[in-house]
Amino acid sequence: MIYKHIRSLSRGIEVLKYLNTVSGAHAADIGRHLDLPRPTVHRILETLEELNLIYQGPFSREYRVTPSVRGLAGQRTDFGELRGAAWGALQELTEQVIWPSDLAVFHEGRMLIVESTHRLSPLSVDIGMIGLARSMFDSPLGRAYLSDCSAAQRAKVLERLHADQGPGADWAQTLATVDRIVADGRRDGFSTCAEKPHPRCASMAAAVCVAGDVVGVINVVWNRADLSYEEARDKLGGPLLAARDRIAVELGGAPELPAFRPDMARVMELAA
Repeated sequence: MIYKHIRSLSRGIEVLKYLNTVSGAHAADIGRHLDLPRPTVHRILETLEELNLIYQGPFSREYRVTPSVRGLAGQRTDFGELRGAAWGALQELTEQVIWPSDLAVFHEGRMLIVESTHRLSPLSVDIGMIGLARSMFDSPLGRAYLSDCSAAQRAKVLERLHADQGPGADWAQTLATVDRIVADGRRDGFSTCAEKPHPRCASMAAAVCVAGDVVGVINVVWNRADLSYEEARDKLGGPLLAARDRIAVELGGAPELPAFRPDMARVMELAA
């Protein structure tokens, strides 16, 4: 017997599938992505919310799938736990400094962005950050990971980088670069790429540690035309590290990394 296709059910499942691939979305985003009329989207969302399959965030007003749906979809991973623990701190950080933030994890030799507040920040021009990867050497996310990870974690990263670089690479130079990255990050409490040419955006990043291991890295991204690195350090460094510590506590750990040490000479110069 051939049963008739239930169109409304199919559309509802498509909405759930889409929401399970993003950290949150407004009704307009869902309709645009799935090419659905606005009234249809709202009817589906109301139904899914009544069934406790999705909920609407109290601040962002974005729709998100509930933990039970992520469990059914096989998404109860460390990434999901980390994203859940980090979201409140990231949102609060963006509300405080206005500039957007990202959360990234080490994945297949690069830093994979798994959460972001770019869509919440009025100063951001980059929306689709989740799923993008960043270099271990040429991004503050990668440098913060290398700076604060355990010796075992760093060895794993270096093994992967060595394999990717191939036999012709200058491995001694690579190790020297890693030593400098580690020293700079441990000295400052967070990592940057101030020496790299960034025509538009810049960022600083800090690692989240639990039980001695880096479980993720968060950053703050700003427009180079609005803040120099020195100004960003003084204005954004403290809030960034406070968010890092809050995430560590949410994950059952405790802040283990250096507290923010402002450049007092620079503070006095700005205050003059």
